[in-house]
Amino acid sequence: MEYEIDLDAAHVVEWLKGELASGGKPRFEIDASRMFLTDDAGGSLEPVAETDDLQALSTVGVLEVKPLVDSGGHWLLRIRIEDVLGNCLPEEGAVSDEPEEMTLQGFEEDFVKPDRGTAQVTVELETDLDRQKFERFLSDVQTDRHAS
Repeated sequence: MEYEIDLDAAHVVEWLKGELASGGKPRFEIDASRMFLTDDAGGSLEPVAETDDLQALSTVGVLEVKPLVDSGGHWLLRIRIEDVLGNCLPEEGAVSDEPEEMTLQGFEEDFVKPDRGTAQVTVELETDLDRQKFERFLSDVQTDRHAS
Protein backbone atom coordinates (compact mmCIF):
# COMPACT_ATOMS: atom_id res chain seq x y z
CA MET A 1 0.00 0.00 0.00
CA GLU A 2 1.32 3.47 -0.86
CA TYR A 3 0.98 6.48 1.46
CA GLU A 4 1.90 10.11 1.01
CA ILE A 5 4.03 11.43 3.86
CA ASP A 6 4.96 14.93 5.00
CA LEU A 7 8.72 14.90 4.62
CA ASP A 8 10.99 17.55 3.11
CA ALA A 9 12.71 16.16 0.01
CA ALA A 10 15.79 18.37 0.52
CA HIS A 11 16.23 17.09 4.07
CA VAL A 12 16.02 13.45 2.92
CA VAL A 13 18.65 14.05 0.24
CA GLU A 14 20.96 15.77 2.74
CA TRP A 15 20.49 12.90 5.19
CA LEU A 16 21.26 10.33 2.49
CA LYS A 17 24.44 12.20 1.54
CA GLY A 18 25.46 12.16 5.21
CA GLU A 19 24.65 8.46 5.46
CA LEU A 20 26.83 7.69 2.44
CA ALA A 21 29.65 9.88 3.78
CA SER A 22 29.60 8.17 7.20
CA GLY A 23 31.65 5.33 5.74
CA GLY A 24 29.58 2.64 7.44
CA LYS A 25 28.22 -0.47 5.80
CA PRO A 26 25.62 0.52 3.17
CA ARG A 27 22.09 0.00 4.48
CA PHE A 28 20.02 1.25 1.56
CA GLU A 29 19.66 0.94 -2.18
CA ILE A 30 19.31 4.38 -3.75
CA ASP A 31 18.09 4.85 -7.33
CA ALA A 32 17.55 8.19 -9.05
CA SER A 33 16.24 8.92 -12.52
CA ARG A 34 15.03 11.76 -14.69
CA MET A 35 12.49 11.72 -17.48
CA PHE A 36 10.98 14.36 -19.72
CA LEU A 37 7.23 14.53 -20.23
CA THR A 38 4.90 16.58 -22.38
CA ASP A 39 1.52 17.82 -21.25
CA ASP A 40 -1.20 17.19 -23.81
CA ALA A 41 -4.29 19.38 -24.09
CA GLY A 42 -6.14 17.11 -21.65
CA GLY A 43 -3.59 17.70 -18.92
CA SER A 44 -2.11 14.19 -18.85
CA LEU A 45 1.64 13.70 -18.97
CA GLU A 46 3.20 11.45 -21.60
CA PRO A 47 6.81 10.58 -22.48
CA VAL A 48 8.37 12.91 -25.00
CA ALA A 49 8.38 11.82 -28.65
CA GLU A 50 10.33 13.44 -31.49
CA THR A 51 7.11 14.70 -33.06
CA ASP A 52 5.84 16.43 -29.91
CA ASP A 53 5.25 20.14 -29.78
CA LEU A 54 7.46 21.23 -26.88
CA GLN A 55 5.18 23.97 -25.60
CA ALA A 56 4.55 22.14 -22.32
CA LEU A 57 7.69 20.23 -21.38
CA SER A 58 8.23 18.99 -17.84
CA THR A 59 11.11 17.16 -16.26
CA VAL A 60 10.41 14.63 -13.54
CA GLY A 61 12.98 13.36 -11.09
CA VAL A 62 12.37 10.22 -9.07
CA LEU A 63 14.49 9.17 -6.12
CA GLU A 64 13.80 5.77 -4.59
CA VAL A 65 15.26 4.51 -1.33
CA LYS A 66 14.76 1.00 0.01
CA PRO A 67 16.57 -1.18 2.49
CA LEU A 68 19.07 -3.68 1.12
CA VAL A 69 17.59 -7.11 0.46
CA ASP A 70 19.34 -8.76 3.43
CA SER A 71 17.96 -6.25 5.96
CA GLY A 72 14.55 -7.91 6.23
CA GLY A 73 12.57 -4.75 5.44
CA HIS A 74 10.35 -4.28 2.43
CA TRP A 75 9.48 -0.60 2.23
CA LEU A 76 10.11 1.90 -0.56
CA LEU A 77 10.45 5.66 -0.06
CA ARG A 78 9.84 7.57 -3.29
CA ILE A 79 10.45 11.26 -3.90
CA ARG A 80 8.96 12.54 -7.15
CA ILE A 81 9.68 16.11 -8.19
CA GLU A 82 8.11 17.60 -11.29
CA ASP A 83 9.42 20.84 -12.72
CA VAL A 84 7.77 22.55 -15.70
CA LEU A 85 10.41 23.69 -18.17
CA GLY A 86 7.95 25.57 -20.39
CA ASN A 87 8.42 25.87 -24.13
CA CYS A 88 12.15 25.23 -24.37
CA LEU A 89 14.45 22.27 -24.35
CA PRO A 90 16.78 21.75 -21.40
CA GLU A 91 20.32 23.15 -21.66
CA GLU A 92 21.59 19.85 -23.08
CA GLY A 93 19.38 20.53 -26.14
CA ALA A 94 17.87 17.04 -26.50
CA VAL A 95 15.57 14.89 -24.43
CA SER A 96 15.35 11.15 -24.09
CA ASP A 97 12.06 9.30 -24.25
CA GLU A 98 13.40 6.81 -21.66
CA PRO A 99 14.16 7.48 -17.99
CA GLU A 100 17.81 8.45 -17.47
CA GLU A 101 19.69 7.14 -14.44
CA MET A 102 21.20 9.80 -12.20
CA THR A 103 23.41 9.99 -9.16
CA LEU A 104 22.14 11.28 -5.84
CA GLN A 105 24.23 14.43 -6.37
CA GLY A 106 22.78 14.88 -9.86
CA PHE A 107 19.25 14.48 -8.52
CA GLU A 108 19.95 17.12 -5.89
CA GLU A 109 21.48 19.55 -8.39
CA ASP A 110 18.69 19.16 -10.94
CA PHE A 111 15.60 18.82 -8.75
CA VAL A 112 16.11 19.91 -5.14
CA LYS A 113 15.84 23.66 -5.63
CA PRO A 114 14.03 26.19 -3.46
CA ASP A 115 10.69 27.36 -4.85
CA ARG A 116 10.94 25.15 -7.96
CA GLY A 117 9.03 22.08 -8.88
CA THR A 118 6.35 20.13 -7.10
CA ALA A 119 7.54 17.42 -4.74
CA GLN A 120 5.59 14.39 -3.62
CA VAL A 121 7.01 12.01 -1.02
CA THR A 122 5.42 8.59 -0.65
CA VAL A 123 6.19 5.29 1.04
CA GLU A 124 5.10 1.82 -0.01
CA LEU A 125 4.57 -0.66 2.82
CA GLU A 126 3.32 -4.24 2.75
CA THR A 127 3.12 -5.33 6.40
CA ASP A 128 3.13 -3.96 9.94
CA LEU A 129 6.74 -5.15 10.27
CA ASP A 130 7.63 -3.08 7.19
CA ARG A 131 5.92 -0.08 8.81
CA GLN A 132 7.99 -0.53 12.00
CA LYS A 133 11.24 -0.76 10.05
CA PHE A 134 10.32 2.29 7.97
CA GLU A 135 9.43 4.26 11.11
CA ARG A 136 12.95 3.55 12.46
CA PHE A 137 14.41 4.86 9.21
CA LEU A 138 12.11 7.89 9.34
CA SER A 139 13.17 8.60 12.93
CA ASP A 140 16.84 8.47 11.85
CA VAL A 141 16.15 10.93 9.03
CA GLN A 142 14.14 13.33 11.21
CA THR A 143 16.76 13.35 14.00
CA ASP A 144 19.78 13.33 11.64
CA ARG A 145 21.03 10.10 13.17
CA HIS A 146 23.38 7.91 11.13
CA ALA A 147 24.61 4.35 11.60
CA SER A 148 28.17 4.13 12.82
